[in-house]
Amino acid sequence: MRIHKLVLLSLSTILFASCGRDGGMRITTNTFANKEVIPYGFKPGDSFSISTKQKGDQLFAKEVSQKIASILTNKGFKLKSPHAADYNLRFSFGMKKSTHVRDVPVFIPDYGHWHYHHYYHPYGFGYRVAYVPEEYTLFNKILLIEVNKNRRFLTTKSTPVWQGTAHSYEEDSDLRDAIDYLLITVFRYFGVNTKKYMKSIMDEGDKEVERLRQEYFKPVTTF
Repeated sequence: MRIHKLVLLSLSTILFASCGRDGGMRITTNTFANKEVIPYGFKPGDSFSISTKQKGDQLFAKEVSQKIASILTNKGFKLKSPHAADYNLRFSFGMKKSTHVRDVPVFIPDYGHWHYHHYYHPYGFGYRVAYVPEEYTLFNKILLIEVNKNRRFLTTKSTPVWQGTAHSYEEDSDLRDAIDYLLITVFRYFGVNTKKYMKSIMDEGDKEVERLRQEYFKPVTTF
């Protein structure tokens, strides 16, 4: 346990500074593109089919699939069946957790004293900070998207043309909330080769995320 002394400060100021959270979700994205097939990325009007490699979570996977469809159409692409589409898009997602240890500050009043004639009185001098170990859990939320060229007339095998991954480490275990941020981030580089890991921070209530959610969750009209 490490202990440090602080000069005279109010306890409320210290606690406020220590408990503050920087907003936003930190996301790391990495994409690869087959330059022989899509040297300039995908073209407007290209068509895609959407499927998943996800096992289980069928309703969640369907929700993600429909959100991907919304993103693609908003970008000017078309949606077709696997046999008719120019490209076949497959996605998967998941979450892994890991346990870590960090030092957490604990603030302890540090009293001094003074003498005046025969009187003795303690007074507040400041605070000591004791750092104690705390165990915490991080959740690694991952989204993987793969796109293959549909070569239905030439061979039974398709050609990989683009792959994108996005992941974020958080103490929050809500993957359903995070998936929208991962989707928006990875599709910013759709058809592009980032050449390296791209790091970004998305604010809570990001406009693109909110627009995606509004499109998906808008009421279904029935007759």
